[in-house]
Amino acid sequence: MTSSAENAGFSYQMIVQELRASGLNNGDIAKATGVRERQVQHWAAGSSRPRDETRDRLVDTHYVVRLLSEIYRPEGVEIWLHARNPGLDGERPIDLLSIGDFQPVLHAVERMQSGAM
Repeated sequence: MTSSAENAGFSYQMIVQELRASGLNNGDIAKATGVRERQVQHWAAGSSRPRDETRDRLVDTHYVVRLLSEIYRPEGVEIWLHARNPGLDGERPIDLLSIGDFQPVLHAVERMQSGAM
């Protein structure tokens, strides 16, 4: 029996595809989730699924990228994630995601959405 989420096309494969379409490459996704690029390829192929903390980091990254995609084109999303950010004390958002520090990145995106940055 398939769930309504599966019927709607919501899967780890789709998350990886959407991240790629939003300007991230396998290396970016791997860095943000703390895995090797090969693991991202497995998720994209549907031959494995992320688990536990890796799963959480993948869906958190997906959430941030979806919000960024409302503001920027794919190239802008990639640039924003890799650029030093004054709202993050000069840190690069991708580096914070790579250590699992999701909240400050999310808050920076939310500030941009509200026009506070």
